[in-house]
Amino acid sequence: MRKTTAVATLIGLTTLALAGCSSAPETPEACGRDAATNEALLGAVDVSGALGQSPTVDFPLPFVATDADHLDLVTGDGPVIESTAQGVVFDATLYDGATGTPIPMTAYSGDETQVLGLTNVVAQLPGMEDAFLCASEGSRVVAALGEDGISESFASQIVQFGAQYGLDIDTSSMVAVIDITRVLPASADGSPVYNEGHGLPSVVRTPDGVPGIIIPDGDAPTEPATLTLLQGDGPELSGDEAVTLQYTSVSWGTRTVTTSTWESGAPATATLDQLPEGFADALAGATVGSQVMVVVPDGDGGATVSVIDVLGAVDQP
Repeated sequence: MRKTTAVATLIGLTTLALAGCSSAPETPEACGRDAATNEALLGAVDVSGALGQSPTVDFPLPFVATDADHLDLVTGDGPVIESTAQGVVFDATLYDGATGTPIPMTAYSGDETQVLGLTNVVAQLPGMEDAFLCASEGSRVVAALGEDGISESFASQIVQFGAQYGLDIDTSSMVAVIDITRVLPASADGSPVYNEGHGLPSVVRTPDGVPGIIIPDGDAPTEPATLTLLQGDGPELSGDEAVTLQYTSVSWGTRTVTTSTWESGAPATATLDQLPEGFADALAGATVGSQVMVVVPDGDGGATVSVIDVLGAVDQP
């Protein structure tokens, strides 16, 4: 399967309980957002330019920040980032606090299919975690990453990146300007649908929405089967979009997980024809926010069971 993966200038940031319905916070304030954790420090960073375009940035040198802090320059009115389990589209540039040298992380292409899992982003850039959490789509944030804000491996990549251009990059006190252009939910948020589903697997969810698949005793079905478990109220898939999904696939015979985007730390974004066998048919006419289960027989008495959360869809660039 060929997925649509994020391309960055520096790096491609690579017992279950039934879950009740909970409403997402509508604003950063309702989520508990602190819009300025150190305004005295970050207020000295001057940022200009349109959201989603490479900014012009100026700040006093040297810029020294021991701790991770952030300041919201623009607050968007879109969906809010509640947890690092969500996928986002963002642009960002890092700046060497000693010299002001910019290190672009992304290409500022405007491509909304470039969805990154925040779990993976903050593993590499822990100093950005609070800058993202409870921020909203359409926001611009300036962040100081602090002394421990960059993983060793990522810092090494930044240094190597700079060396290619004859630059000596100091990663000990970096500044970031982050434009958050798209925020997706962590899991399907549709309404439950009653299904008899006799002889088919059942699905339970953690409070975070992560599905668990319970395979029943008995033989796998010999014909494909699809059930809508949650009915989303978003737009219907036409088949031409780039669709962002979380999914878990389990072998009927071994009852083990064979593939899981939940485990990889990032949702998958692809067109329907690029997805695993059976997904395109199962998702034909599905709506954004839905959760769908599909059982695909393998022809040898087994089957693969997949639970798919449809998180979003946008036109391909």
